[in-house]
Amino acid sequence: MTGFARICVAAALAFMAGGLAPASAAQLVTDLSEHQVRIRSNFTGTQILLFGAIEVNTANERALDRDVVVVVTGPTRPVTVRRKAKVAGIWINHDALTFPKVPGYYAVASSRPLEVTADTSLLQREQIGVDNIDFGTPVARGVDGSTEIMSPDEERNFMKALIRNKRREKLYISDPGGIIFLGQTLFRATVDIPANVPVGLYTATVFLFHDGKVVDAISSPLYIDKSGLERFLYRFAHNDALLYGLIAVIGAGLAGWLGSAVLRQR
Repeated sequence: MTGFARICVAAALAFMAGGLAPASAAQLVTDLSEHQVRIRSNFTGTQILLFGAIEVNTANERALDRDVVVVVTGPTRPVTVRRKAKVAGIWINHDALTFPKVPGYYAVASSRPLEVTADTSLLQREQIGVDNIDFGTPVARGVDGSTEIMSPDEERNFMKALIRNKRREKLYISDPGGIIFLGQTLFRATVDIPANVPVGLYTATVFLFHDGKVVDAISSPLYIDKSGLERFLYRFAHNDALLYGLIAVIGAGLAGWLGSAVLRQR
């Protein structure tokens, strides 16, 4: 089904929902252009189209009077951020801070800038916006590996460095104005998926705001995985790392021996 056809279906569902739901209920109908992205060796990135419709309660009410925010995130894992220090004229890794639940990818698109969409407290509670992600309670360690206590200001500096690195890798994306309305009720957003995106289960959540409050939200799964030979090698390396390493070393040795044998014959 094409993107336009999906939007038409979403609009029809929204119309039917409007006839069944109470007049005071605001509702969303959304979908993704694809729910699974397969990564091969020639994968250079892709785009995901998210589209939907907003139920309009009365004939005089416009969906454009509301704000729409899309958040695509996943998967989470611990990440350690290290700070370098110069010791005896040599730069070494010194203090380190480990955040227990860092999304490998986070993208947010909105119909208006987030700061005019809702209060900061609400955005933080819903983890909407790169600066409002909850990375969990961090653990600080010194150069010798022992646990340390860091001040809140130092922790914030490490967090800013983490976000800065993710932005540089195009894994954390903010797109104010990325929600495009197509008429009174239909909307769409395009989310960029870079080539270095981690594999795993993602969640695409659409929030509907009215007067600075969330009046509806709907989530859809998105699965990104390697396919073909890349999938086999990826799972082999993660599920049996020791055997994979041995085979890689033996393969490298055989390749070196074969290359030297060819050169000797010449």
